[in-house]
Amino acid sequence: QGKVLGVYNLFLREPRAISPEVVRLYRSIGEHLGMALENARLARENVRMTVMNERQMMASEVHDSLAQTLAYMKMRLALLLDTLRSGERERALKYASDLQDGLGEAYADLRELLAQFRSRMDPLGLVHALESIAAGFEDRTGVALTIDNRLPELDLGVDEEANVFHILQEALANVARHSGARRARLVLERRGTEYVFSVEDDGSGFFALGSAQGSPNLRHHLGVNIMRERAQRVAGRLEIANLPQGGARVRLVFPALAAERAAAP
Repeated sequence: QGKVLGVYNLFLREPRAISPEVVRLYRSIGEHLGMALENARLARENVRMTVMNERQMMASEVHDSLAQTLAYMKMRLALLLDTLRSGERERALKYASDLQDGLGEAYADLRELLAQFRSRMDPLGLVHALESIAAGFEDRTGVALTIDNRLPELDLGVDEEANVFHILQEALANVARHSGARRARLVLERRGTEYVFSVEDDGSGFFALGSAQGSPNLRHHLGVNIMRERAQRVAGRLEIANLPQGGARVRLVFPALAAERAAAP
């Protein structure tokens, strides 16, 4: 690309003219070395940006969850101290109860954040990682999980794989923790220019419905917020719905062409 990345020297035992073929050979070697150096630099830059993005995401999630809960608890603590000084027992008990609830919420948020950021992507790729989860899912959770992979040649970039894996992992964790389901299904497919990955279960569905039937209002749920932010990072969207026959579906939709370009060498 016209940039000088380094110099290598050719030393001869005795002075002699270098043939055009040799010049072309060493020029080609130099170009390949330059490409290798540039690719290594880009790989380091990609790792650096990935780490920065993860740190930014972690900071924003801590701010949106723990920081706000702790701020609420701080205000309640000040009110509790005032009521204790004035001897208002009933109000003091109310503020103490609020503090207890806030502490429980903060603890739950912290555990959820730790679960999100401790998990690692399988080095063998997304499909292998999901199959590893499915292998022991029923023994661990009591929910029978099947994978319907309609993309045998699925190939995503490193960042896309990591974000997609964390979204599907959290969706499956929600099935295990909250749904009361007996069966769940994970579907990987492509529809036109988009990848569509879905987690469906036969449980109780999402308890909080929005104005439209079957469309849960979960904007303030911490795990869902993290999933939605990860979906945005792959230029996608997260769709959450109760199913007409019962149960729920979490669907990740993102552009296939962009993901394929990211995976290209």
